[in-house]
Amino acid sequence: MTMSEYHRNVYANIELARNRKGLTKGELANEIGISKSALSFVLNRLKNGKTINTKTLEKWADALNVPFSFFFEVNGN
Repeated sequence: MTMSEYHRNVYANIELARNRKGLTKGELANEIGISKSALSFVLNRLKNGKTINTKTLEKWADALNVPFSFFFEVNGN
């Protein structure tokens, strides 16, 4: 798996966790204390194979009630 694929996998796992919790992107943004446009910016970075700050992922893990390691699992398993 390339680094770009790895980051796209993190994106997919965020979306999986968000959908499982039943949150819209706007609701997730509110829970982590950022604007919806900021959330979209970060998600687009991951979707395009770019990296993001791990502190950001820690906040998202808390908001989505998943362990931090969930984001790095292949196919959410």
